[in-house]
Amino acid sequence: MKKLIAFVILGASLTTMVSCKKYLDVNQDPDTPQFPDPSSVFPTQLAGIPRGLQFDARYVSRWVQNFGTADASRTADINWDRMGYVSGSDANGDIWRQTYFGLGQNLNYIIEVGKRNQQYDYVGAAYALHALMFQYAADYHGEIIFSEAFREQAFFKFDDQESVYRGIDSLAKLALEYLSRNDGSTSASKLSKGDFVYSGDVAKWVKFTYGIRARNWHHQTNKSTYNADSVIEFCNKSLQAVTDDFVIPFDALKNDDANFFGTFRDNLTFMRQSSFIVRLLDGTILAGSKGGANMDPRIKHMLTMSADSTGTGNGGYRGVDPGIGDPLYSTTTGANSRRRVSAPWGDSIYNNPSASVFSPNVRKYLFGDKVVMPVMTAAEIAFIKSEAAFRKGDKTTALAAYTNGINLHFDFINRSAFPRANSVLFNQNPIPAAERTAYLASANVKKTEATLTLTDIMLQKYIALWGWGFFETWVDLRRYHYTDIDPLTSQQVYAGFVLPSTLAPENIGKVVYRVRPRFNSEYVWNIEELRRIGALNSDYHTYETWFSKP
Repeated sequence: MKKLIAFVILGASLTTMVSCKKYLDVNQDPDTPQFPDPSSVFPTQLAGIPRGLQFDARYVSRWVQNFGTADASRTADINWDRMGYVSGSDANGDIWRQTYFGLGQNLNYIIEVGKRNQQYDYVGAAYALHALMFQYAADYHGEIIFSEAFREQAFFKFDDQESVYRGIDSLAKLALEYLSRNDGSTSASKLSKGDFVYSGDVAKWVKFTYGIRARNWHHQTNKSTYNADSVIEFCNKSLQAVTDDFVIPFDALKNDDANFFGTFRDNLTFMRQSSFIVRLLDGTILAGSKGGANMDPRIKHMLTMSADSTGTGNGGYRGVDPGIGDPLYSTTTGANSRRRVSAPWGDSIYNNPSASVFSPNVRKYLFGDKVVMPVMTAAEIAFIKSEAAFRKGDKTTALAAYTNGINLHFDFINRSAFPRANSVLFNQNPIPAAERTAYLASANVKKTEATLTLTDIMLQKYIALWGWGFFETWVDLRRYHYTDIDPLTSQQVYAGFVLPSTLAPENIGKVVYRVRPRFNSEYVWNIEELRRIGALNSDYHTYETWFSKP
């Protein structure tokens, strides 16, 4: 627990410094304020979100089959593809780290000082980010530290996920309460000074917070208490257009300010797009046959082509299957060398062309040095609304929201400007209106209430979240237990999603449902509590999470 203790002690010093100010005056340095304004702390909190999400996406992206390992000789990577883990390691522990260390007490500092200075917009935004990170942590790990988080003590109790879910919703409601306040400071130190996501637009922070509530309540679809009407209400108050999307921009001037998925930071060198996403976009799964009129026009903006299209029937788009790798990965000569699955940064790219060198033009979709990292989008919210309405039996609303979700994802790709002049996502030119219209009229998209199914909604949502919404996609797959059957089709809800042919040996034949707590803070220092919740068992990662159970 050493790491956790470290930040708790730091946090204690932050929250008690005011009472000790006279004592500390001897150490005052006008160039290094000891009591920074929330406006100077807040940007670091926004910048810390990618650290947690994109670091851990290296692992979860394999479980949800956004990506797979290219090189089958990389044993540890292949084990992740097979829903396993690496023991005694902090791998996939960064959401934990950011929830408790990176953001944790810093957000508490913003809340405390913000209340004292009547900077209620900062207070509300900080509560929203607390809710966001605790939601990620609870969905990722299952039982987590919540009620005793940030206390000055040596050992910490894990709370059950149901209690944490209620606590997260309470944090979101506190965020809304403070974001709605019109009183308080009118100084220049307003939210716009430290907010590089929404530029201080409180109305958009309100929408974002309702999106957090929508996620929280919608994750509970398997519960008898699931309330579709409330989910729909939250969605209606949440993100509605791409300009509402919560995206983190990067300046790409140094390592820590560059997108983790760009060429400079070199974290996707051995990652390749999956066969599953290829088959979703080339028409195979949604339309029944690939290529031609069934090709989704988004494919050329999201995925990369091999140099040789021979035998694909879809223009050269190939992907890898989980736990197998690309059989042609190491081939460097002959026709087969051109048929390898290309890297995420561009068509016919097989190796990173610019590691440790900023190359803004070497990119595709969300994989570039100066490309935003989405945290929540209007398209995601539309699909949540669609599924909620479908479950309620309101097929009219479900169909409208489903169609809107598809259109919003097209808008997302076509967006012409992002914060801090970040790169656009489309490939050379936006998707033409005619191509969008043709796709909406194709067999990939349902046109009537009678033909719409859960499969349609969830697969289009998968496409819209591909490449960034790894953790929400994992929630969705676990809600449907990976292979649950759609009653209207008698096939899997996630049609075409095939589990790894060989699961990791520690799974004992079971699929993954949770991530073990962070090794260097919990397994080293909080072992008795881990023993109590069963986290010392080698198959703990296969224990089903609360939200996915009836």
